[in-house]
Amino acid sequence: MRFASVLLPLLLIAGCSCQRQGDADAVADVAAAMPPGARATTAPATAADTAAATPPAPPPSAVAAGATDEPATVRNYIGVLLRGDRAAAAAYWRGGTTSTQPDDAPLHHLTDVVSLRVDTDTPIARDTAHPSRLREVPVRIRVLTRQGTLHYHGWYRLAPRADGSGWELSGASLQPTLD
Repeated sequence: MRFASVLLPLLLIAGCSCQRQGDADAVADVAAAMPPGARATTAPATAADTAAATPPAPPPSAVAAGATDEPATVRNYIGVLLRGDRAAAAAYWRGGTTSTQPDDAPLHHLTDVVSLRVDTDTPIARDTAHPSRLREVPVRIRVLTRQGTLHYHGWYRLAPRADGSGWELSGASLQPTLD
């Protein structure tokens, strides 16, 4: 009986062998219950604990590190376009030129722009390659002109430049939105 009275507190302090291995809460509780001198002899963190503590690595990119991301590329393009620099805007497109009837034609015909707001969402992969080589960026555009406020929604598709230095536009779809 005396043996059982000594064994029971030891089992409560050290834990039962039927506990799940790697349970972080149970390990923390046991470590807190141990005397300060015994804590130094506890086992190091498991690989699963270490992996959970490290933030996930970003997915590989199809363009060079440090290149402008897809949403910023779209915002930069729209800003250049509405400032009226058609040559600089065309440089954002695959092949360095837009078609005679561009996919985002409503923006090409705007004049007297007073202010602009471009909201982009997270890019969506439109292919199964890893890393994705075709991305679609959803956009909402608000343009204040001297004639009134215009709203558009849609998307821009982007692909890596041939040299991998950044993203270029490959397609677009914009529709007017009523308030």
